[in-house]
Amino acid sequence: MKWCYKIFFIVCLLLFTSCGVKKVVSVSGYYTPTAGYIPLVQTNQTLPDKIYRIGSIVVGENGFTPSARCSYEECIKIIEEEARQAGAQLVYLVRVREPDAHSTCYNITAELYRFEVE
Repeated sequence: MKWCYKIFFIVCLLLFTSCGVKKVVSVSGYYTPTAGYIPLVQTNQTLPDKIYRIGSIVVGENGFTPSARCSYEECIKIIEEEARQAGAQLVYLVRVREPDAHSTCYNITAELYRFEVE
């Protein structure tokens, strides 16, 4: 009977750890966190001059993620929070993959930028 409890515990652990949104953040340095609004540039729009890339972020599905946790709005909210913490001053959406037959979640890749100081 003890093995039954162990299996139940492992299954519960897997369900709880795999239900979140996956995010991978890569930043090249340490910057002061950004306060306030961060402009969000959509895919295929022109980026402004005099900016430099400080990192990237990928947000998407982590296994059995409920679709409400990885809607477009929720993914953008996560990207904005992580960009603020990283010190980004502009976010460029590189790729937005909509839900399809393989995934019920949005998968978004974004680049983080700062403006050059003159």
